[in-house]
Amino acid sequence: MSYKINFGGWESVFAVPTAIVDKGLKLASETQLKVLLYILRNSQNDLSDELVAKALSIHEEEVADSIDYWSEKGLFVKMGESLEMASAVPNSAQEAQGKPETKVTAVNSQPKSRVNARPIKPEPAYVAKRLKADSSLAVLMDEAQRILEKMLSNADMATLVMLHDTDGLPVEVILMLMEHCAKIGKGTLRYIEKTGMAWANEGVNTISLAEEKIKRQNESSEAWKKVSAVFGLRIGGTPTKKQLAFADTWVNEWMFSEDMLRLAYEKCVDAKSQLNMGYVNGILKKWNEEGIRSIGEVEERETAKKSKKSTGSGSASYDIDAYEKYSMFD
Repeated sequence: MSYKINFGGWESVFAVPTAIVDKGLKLASETQLKVLLYILRNSQNDLSDELVAKALSIHEEEVADSIDYWSEKGLFVKMGESLEMASAVPNSAQEAQGKPETKVTAVNSQPKSRVNARPIKPEPAYVAKRLKADSSLAVLMDEAQRILEKMLSNADMATLVMLHDTDGLPVEVILMLMEHCAKIGKGTLRYIEKTGMAWANEGVNTISLAEEKIKRQNESSEAWKKVSAVFGLRIGGTPTKKQLAFADTWVNEWMFSEDMLRLAYEKCVDAKSQLNMGYVNGILKKWNEEGIRSIGEVEERETAKKSKKSTGSGSASYDIDAYEKYSMFD
């Protein structure tokens, strides 16, 4: 007689350091715990922010923010573009004894150029000193906790101090940025930092400029909603920069109606048997340059084109290769 013990779910297990419970569990968010468990479970694989975000159905910024949280708690140590368990990084005593370095996991974090270009975040002691010296920064931290609906970690506070001190954004502009990010469902410190740096590089450093920036971003998002509805798109996640640029141009700059967008879409599918954003853009760009703004005007133009073609002059009402080359983005 032979026997086999069924361990069920215990047949495959992975280690969870006690430091997680001792140091980070109390203040850790649900997302931070999910990211940590996923990384520990897949420690034998090469991971990336994008891969983890896709597996957990969250934003990449939330993955990076979670890694920062656990790094602050001493669980991980960033080594260039890799992430290692803190206990796996050799100290001076280990090096002296010639003990080899043991890699536990490697998670691609920020691009090397980003790491090299961004100064190291200030230590908690410096942040505390800045908050004591500048009451407006203390207000910023209180308001940030209200907007994000969470307790700020030391890394979070350091990020906000850097947006103010290093990037030169006033407190009121940072608060507007945070309100905007939270409203569109991207209220993570990583996304806020990335967007804040972009604002600083563009010179968006006053309330009026921030208002204009937010207004334009909202208009672009609304344009994409209109375009995706007309085209019948069901796209998960967020649109690409190129998609937003197309939609913003078609709706906000060229001011095409939904009927005209639908007609351009139908002509594209008739010609290509599928949606091609560059081809649709070629059609709309040509109509915009010719001042065509209604379906009736399109029909008149095509009737005239067909008439010329029947007499041996002119060209087809629309040409596949011509429109693809006509796209201002392709």
